[in-house]
Amino acid sequence: MKCLVLSGAAALAFAAIGPAALAQDAPATCYLQVGKLMADPPEGVGEFGTALHQLEAVLRPQVDEIKQLRADLASVQQRQQAAMQSDESNANLVTLQDEAQRLTAELTAKQDQLKLDFTAQQTALVRPVQTRVSARAQTFATEHGCGEIKMARSADLAALQAGSARDVTGEFVTWYVADHS
Repeated sequence: MKCLVLSGAAALAFAAIGPAALAQDAPATCYLQVGKLMADPPEGVGEFGTALHQLEAVLRPQVDEIKQLRADLASVQQRQQAAMQSDESNANLVTLQDEAQRLTAELTAKQDQLKLDFTAQQTALVRPVQTRVSARAQTFATEHGCGEIKMARSADLAALQAGSARDVTGEFVTWYVADHS
């Protein structure tokens, strides 16, 4: 470990400069607001919006099918409740119970498949855009004096602002769009 010993005059000069002045020369922490990046132009990076719209379009039929299965299951469960309260025959209750079990199993299978498909489609459609934007963000950070660049979600903003981090979202989007025109 190296130790720096300052003479009396040098120590006084260092104290006069102070840590605040040294921090001024340190590269800033910058951040990009993810929500704004994902907006459609002119506020955001259009590639994100396009990729998210593609993801939603590909998965929409599965989501709609799951919503319908949930509605069907709720209807069967309501009929079960009504049948139990009206003392219907056991055969009808058994039929409704079997139908509820079948719908529950189908719903679970469809939800599991949606999770797998979401991951696959997110990897295919969104991740390449995220990777490209992240690489460009690092280039931007280097060119604009940011020692560190963070992708900030809404929950992160207060802490970043309290830590004197600099919001460069608008500058980055302008730079990014101009660089890709």
